[in-house]
Amino acid sequence: MPGNPKKKQRSALRSLLLFLLLIILTLGVFGDCVFVFVLDKPDRSKWTRAQTELGEIQKALNRYALDHDGAYPDSLRPIEQLYFKTGMPKDPFTKDVYLYERTETGFVLTCFGADMAEGGDERPMADIVFDETGLVEH
Repeated sequence: MPGNPKKKQRSALRSLLLFLLLIILTLGVFGDCVFVFVLDKPDRSKWTRAQTELGEIQKALNRYALDHDGAYPDSLRPIEQLYFKTGMPKDPFTKDVYLYERTETGFVLTCFGADMAEGGDERPMADIVFDETGLVEH
């Protein structure tokens, strides 16, 4: 005795709709993951660029000190004129010059990262700090 053809059609349609719903949900979750990864990538790239640029500025400051009896400049302006002919690199997050502070023993260069606030545990939120000896690990 054959079953009701309309019931079989409804059951097949229900199965198809459930299958399509699962595919759409899976694609949505996957899309969210990709979207978050892609959005985070520019900030990570900026963070890496800032670390590289701070390293170059640190080297220039140490060269300056060698040429000036171990004295570091009060600002970054003197090394810009001597070592950065195309201009001083700027913080990619703030678009302003990197933070520079002369200390008793040398200097501290800082970039606060993507959150532009002190602290942060992971890239791109983590601070990048250089002194006269190199990268300062937190």
